[in-house]
Amino acid sequence: MIESMTGFGRGEAYKNGTTVSVEMRSVNNRYCEVSFKMPSLLQQKEHEFRDLIQKNFERGKFNIQISLESSDTLEPALMINEQAVLTYKKVLNKLRETASIDEPVGLEHYLQFNDLFSNREVSDDEVALVYELAMTACRKSIEEIRKMRRQEGKFLADDMIRRLSNIGSIIENVRAIASGRIEESRTRFRERIAAMVTDESFDPERLELEIAILADKLDITEELVRLDAHLQFFTEAMQNNEASGRKLNFLLQEMLREINTIGSKSYNADIAHHVVNAKELLEKIREQVQNIE
Repeated sequence: MIESMTGFGRGEAYKNGTTVSVEMRSVNNRYCEVSFKMPSLLQQKEHEFRDLIQKNFERGKFNIQISLESSDTLEPALMINEQAVLTYKKVLNKLRETASIDEPVGLEHYLQFNDLFSNREVSDDEVALVYELAMTACRKSIEEIRKMRRQEGKFLADDMIRRLSNIGSIIENVRAIASGRIEESRTRFRERIAAMVTDESFDPERLELEIAILADKLDITEELVRLDAHLQFFTEAMQNNEASGRKLNFLLQEMLREINTIGSKSYNADIAHHVVNAKELLEKIREQVQNIE
């Protein structure tokens, strides 16, 4: 099933007064690129979250935000060192009196010291709980973003199939125009050359050989057959689980190659017009493929 690379998903998990939510956004990218914004106590586990994303998705740029809401068991992480505050208060007031400074001691004076605050130690059990909830929420957000990516992928597939059908109609029109063109070209070449050649020693068999070679250069049968095959492969790839942006992009390049060859060999205004239309449709499809995983 085709998946777009654009999507959004959100997951949440709750246990023992702690809630972890995960928001995941993805956009187009050639590879699977993941960036996180998460609480500090989860940063040592970042590689595990990254592995989870990369196992589920092949392409896309993912921005993932993990948020933590908890009871007082985890917050606040920053604590006041009350004993240090009292000590500095005594020292600063003593200094003010000794130096005969009228200005009272203010908060800005305390903030000059680095040891007034400390981080509360988080237990291994608390870290394990947050990690468990974050993983659960992350899996939920993956389900949500995948659902959205598949919905958009279906819209992309429907649009591409419609354009492929139009290209198929163009191929049939070109085939109909080209079916009688070779024999017409043979006759036209023969008449033109015969009108220019007056030498009775001119070899008519040589003339027919040259005409056959020239007519063969104008034959686009093989290109049309290969184009049919590429269209079939492209459609089948979108209808099963083999579809990938890289594979579809390769098939588009091959189709464009065949259409360009048809254009260079046509020497026919109607075929040239169909070639231009087909290339426009292929360009629209190529733009859609850029958003497919």
